[in-house]
Amino acid sequence: MDWSDKKIIDSIKDGKDDGLVHLYRTLRGEFIQWAAKIYGIDMEMGSDAFQESILAFRFNVAHDRITELTSSIKTYLFAIGKNQILNQLKKKKREISVDDLTQIKSETLIIRGQNEGLSERQEKIRSMIQHMEEPCLSILRMFYYQGYSMEVIASRMSYKNENVAKTQKSRCIAKLKENWN
Repeated sequence: MDWSDKKIIDSIKDGKDDGLVHLYRTLRGEFIQWAAKIYGIDMEMGSDAFQESILAFRFNVAHDRITELTSSIKTYLFAIGKNQILNQLKKKKREISVDDLTQIKSETLIIRGQNEGLSERQEKIRSMIQHMEEPCLSILRMFYYQGYSMEVIASRMSYKNENVAKTQKSRCIAKLKENWN
């Protein structure tokens, strides 16, 4: 069958996925190559972004958010995919995972500056925490290294309640993320 953009949209509206299958098979490889070249991502991330694009396109057509396109379906899918990729890259860039913080097991690593067995990323986090000002230094030590609950931290830091301690901890993590680059 010759699949024009209109026929693909009509097939989705009729509850058939033949047009989507055609789009997926026809454009997937091209999208992944384009995404890898432009954004330097791996095949898995490219494939995921394309699949999300297909699903978003199907949803938008099925729910009458798209009745007619001003561009080709290919352009539309690539634009959605581009946004998916940019969001993932932005998230990855700013992400300091809790696992990274908890993998630096002992408080003595920070106090004594020992760094044997730490990855480059963990060493960077250790160094960043070591150079933080109070109250962040104490809050992060108590939470990640000593395993204290937010209630105990609130008490030790003379905060009104554990919600205040949680808010302060969130600000400290935000500072780490901000200084990550």
